[in-house]
Amino acid sequence: MQLMDARKETFDHIELFDAPAMFTNLRIDRSTVPEGLFCYDVRGADDDPGALYAIEPFVFVNHSGTIIGVEDYMLEKGQAKYIATHINFLGDEITLDEFCAKHGIEIGEPKKGVLDSLRENKEKADKAPFTPKKNASAKER
Repeated sequence: MQLMDARKETFDHIELFDAPAMFTNLRIDRSTVPEGLFCYDVRGADDDPGALYAIEPFVFVNHSGTIIGVEDYMLEKGQAKYIATHINFLGDEITLDEFCAKHGIEIGEPKKGVLDSLRENKEKADKAPFTPKKNASAKER
C-alpha cells in the first residue's frame, strides 16, 4: 500500500457538508497533511467499492479515496460518517497550496509522523561514521 505526499498531489475540489475540501482516489500519508487540515479515508459500498459511501479515520478494505478538508468530524477508530449525498464536486482540480490560498487557510508545517522520524533516523545513521563499540569482555581477555 503506497502512501502519497499531500503536498505533491492534485485533488478534486469539493464541498463536503457545505465545507471546502479536496478529494483524491489515492491514499495520503497523514504526516504530509499540514496542521489545521483534517484527513479522512473514504469507504466504498460493499457492492460498489468505487462509490463514495462514508468517511472514516482509516479504511483498509473498500478504500475509494481520501478527503482533506477544514472540518474535524471527530471520528474515532471504528466510527464512520455517511457522505454519499453530502459531497459536491466543484469541477476543478486544485493543489494543497492553491486550496489554502483560495479559502484563506493558514497552514502550519506538516505533521511529524512515524515515517518522517524513520527517514530522519536513517539519514543521521547514513551520515554518521561507523565505529564499532568494543566489547567489555574483550578488554578482560
